[in-house]
Amino acid sequence: MKTFTVTFHHSNNYGALLQTYALQQTIIGLGIENTVFEYPYSDRYYDRLDLRRPKSAAVTAYCNWNKLIHKEAIKKRDESFRTFHRERLILSPEFKTMDELRAAEIDADVLITGSDQVWRFSGNKEFIPARFLDFGSASARRISYAASIEKLNYTDEQKEQVRKWLKPFGAVLLREESAREYISEITGKKAVRVLDPVFLPSTQAWSKIAREPRVKEPYILCYQVQSSSEMQRTADEVKKMTGYKTVAVLPGSLKHIKTDEAFYDVSPEEFIGLYQNSSAVVSGSFHGSALGYLFKKPTYAAVRKSGSGRVLDLARLLGADRFCIGEEDTVPAPGEFDVNAVQTRITAERERSLGFLKNALTE
Repeated sequence: MKTFTVTFHHSNNYGALLQTYALQQTIIGLGIENTVFEYPYSDRYYDRLDLRRPKSAAVTAYCNWNKLIHKEAIKKRDESFRTFHRERLILSPEFKTMDELRAAEIDADVLITGSDQVWRFSGNKEFIPARFLDFGSASARRISYAASIEKLNYTDEQKEQVRKWLKPFGAVLLREESAREYISEITGKKAVRVLDPVFLPSTQAWSKIAREPRVKEPYILCYQVQSSSEMQRTADEVKKMTGYKTVAVLPGSLKHIKTDEAFYDVSPEEFIGLYQNSSAVVSGSFHGSALGYLFKKPTYAAVRKSGSGRVLDLARLLGADRFCIGEEDTVPAPGEFDVNAVQTRITAERERSLGFLKNALTE
């Protein structure tokens, strides 16, 4: 059997890249061939300023200034991402437009979309139809695995389009319960919640590609994608309780929290190594928390009033929501994090999710 996956993997975001790798490795491990849809890289380094929105333009200008200051480190990180793409993913020929993709003969029995926020309408609009599998042979089976949505706010027009695109799907597997309910309501299809792909390989499998991190003494790993006022307080309190240094991995160019060390040039392989060797994790991102849970670390999810639904959904699923830190929440001691209970839930959810994936691929 041959499969073809459409997902996000060019974003300089560790979670987006690693979930792509994890899903492909899982499918190959089932004895099924898999190719990941390849699309063009963006060659733009600095973000464009929208002068019609002064506040947004000021933030963008500040981001670009930070990119200039850390240019060498960020370029090094970006190249490590591209090396990972070339050497660890099985990719299709590059498709530059939807017309090219639709005109191609995709050699696949099953088309797959997911994981991550593949069903959002923002970002690169050229390939939105691709992420809903609007291409390829009509006879190919179409499924999603751990698809996610940016916000549950489709317009009426978008809802109608989603209904049309998802009509031929043989299986609809989503990452969050909120997304499962939303898509089921829109389409009338039975949808199922499953784990993100990063949970499907074992920690032993991840360790095979991990690189020894540059930090040798005990540390608290801080991974921040977006600004969160609670990250600083949480990191500081965990440091006070443990005496461990704080280390930040910054996928973007802004340093929102103060830590003992901050890195802009971490490769995907060292990123895994940093999780593997950490003593605790503080993160505000979905995959930042997910990898902490996977690697059996006391994991603090710094949540905001908005935009944290995915993080909270995952924490509740794994019984770690007491360690979701919002405004005025008490920060528990790392020793209170029940690693064994979280692992028990991960194991059960992994088996359940693998069962749904196998059925979706072969039915």
